[in-house]
Amino acid sequence: MKKVFVSGLVNVESSIKNCEFPMPYSPIEYSFNGINSCVSGVGFNVSLAFKKLGDDVVLSSFVGDDILGELIKIETNKCNLNTDFSISNISSTGESIILVDQSGKRKIYCDLKNLQEENYSNKEIKRFINSNFDLYILTNINFNRVLLFEVKKKNKLIASDVHCIYDINDDFNRDFMINSDILFLSNEYIKGRESEFLVELYNAYHNKVIVVGCGDEGALAYVGSKNQFYYSKAIAPKGIVSTVGAGDALFSSFLHFYINGENVETSLKKATIFAGIKISSSGGSNGFVSEEEILKYI
Repeated sequence: MKKVFVSGLVNVESSIKNCEFPMPYSPIEYSFNGINSCVSGVGFNVSLAFKKLGDDVVLSSFVGDDILGELIKIETNKCNLNTDFSISNISSTGESIILVDQSGKRKIYCDLKNLQEENYSNKEIKRFINSNFDLYILTNINFNRVLLFEVKKKNKLIASDVHCIYDINDDFNRDFMINSDILFLSNEYIKGRESEFLVELYNAYHNKVIVVGCGDEGALAYVGSKNQFYYSKAIAPKGIVSTVGAGDALFSSFLHFYINGENVETSLKKATIFAGIKISSSGGSNGFVSEEEILKYI
């Protein structure tokens, strides 16, 4: 069991299934049993996945002093997540609405409210970096920037997911790409040039491991120090309901296996299975399974 610190977005997510893209206009539609709401967000999803896989997780985030914030606290307590929320000066909790079509493809509307203006206090940062964590997962949100640099100074292991990028010099994500030992991203904007892009990232930032999630084509990892690629095909043993949260599942499960001693190739294979099982459920934080369940499909 490893000790993992996660700092990232926690919000309330509502998903609507069986949508049609492009979406025709109509003033109202009835979707019986087609709308699902849950606590989600990268920070929550990743923390819950680590806990399900057996690690000791501490989650830190900002949530509002409102009804959605109360819902988040209830849910984290229900899930027995070790939380370290900072709620000072936060008036509104973030929300997201996700439209999902019959193939599982999705369109996400994410409202962060004023969250991008928040920062941890110096006291909180010192407490975080002086704790004995095996891995710091610092998601690409503004309140992690100062913490990111302080953790780096301590030579702690850092992982981050920059999601959808097409430029290795992306202004918003540069800090996270520079300071992450393990870097994840999606291939949404780089389809057809994944290998080339991973090499470019390594040459620019020298991350230990870089992984790109490729949706229904699986996942590709690159270890630049060895100039070695590793590929794992996608698997959906229980079918596809929604791909929302698949990237978070791939990210967290790969890191779980990697920090617990598995090599890159094995970690990637198990992570694609974990993510493939997860997408048989609706909602970004639903569908996570234990290691034992993953082994059934090896």
